[in-house]
Amino acid sequence: MPTFHFLRVLIVTGLLSMLAACATQPPPPLQIDRISPEQLSALVPPAQSSLSLQQVVDMSKQGKTDAEIIEAIKQSQSRYSLTPSEVLDWHQQGISKGVLDYMQQANALAAQNAIADEINKREKARVESEAKLKRERDMARLRSMDPWFYGGPGFYGGPWGYRPYWGGGWRYW
Repeated sequence: MPTFHFLRVLIVTGLLSMLAACATQPPPPLQIDRISPEQLSALVPPAQSSLSLQQVVDMSKQGKTDAEIIEAIKQSQSRYSLTPSEVLDWHQQGISKGVLDYMQQANALAAQNAIADEINKREKARVESEAKLKRERDMARLRSMDPWFYGGPGFYGGPWGYRPYWGGGWRYW
């Protein structure tokens, strides 16, 4: 009976040690690089218009269609940042809903493009940083494999062995 107890203790100890060996630390929480409101306002290009809103009103009163007015806005590369109350005021002065909708959508699209460019720039910097760390890690592994870095005693190693011109070599030569 004592051997059975000893065997049971041995099995439990073995299982506990394997369980402890399998335990790992959870991965650290993902760090999110947030954009502050100040950075966001600096990223989004300001609305600039070479075609004034009064000119758009005049075009509407002349009887031009929404498509013609929108094309004129595109050609002038104008963008408008309007508040909801300003949208109502300009609609009352004669600008159609379709043109005002286009103005709002074009401004929102420009803001989204600016943010996407910043995200892409940050992602590219992160990938380059990871690649640099990987190269440094690989070089550290290579250095740790051999005291003479790419060679040691023997056919390709040591100060007396054959060494091709591209091989490392004894570091003090």
